[in-house]
Amino acid sequence: MQPLIRYKGVILTIAITLMVLLLMIAIGFSIGILSDNPDGLERVLIDAKGEHWLENLPSPWEPILGGIENEYIAGVLGVILTLVIIIGIFYLIIILKKKKEENDNE
Repeated sequence: MQPLIRYKGVILTIAITLMVLLLMIAIGFSIGILSDNPDGLERVLIDAKGEHWLENLPSPWEPILGGIENEYIAGVLGVILTLVIIIGIFYLIIILKKKKEENDNE
């Protein structure tokens, strides 16, 4: 039991990451089922700035995922890329924190 307690943080991080990833994939696939009639904030944006403005809204992933024709695949890849970047930053912070603690102990 001792080895599992030692890796509790890593196991918990992986489990949470997988749950978030599965949730985002489920949301990405369910977007196609949703109504084409805008409501809520999307309707407010269309009323305020027009349909043309909303259709030409820039995406930060356009240079990377712009060549993908299927919007579902592009959405899922966008979510995965975002999670990879967030997890990478998280682990970079952890590594830098551990190095700082090691330098402080010396």
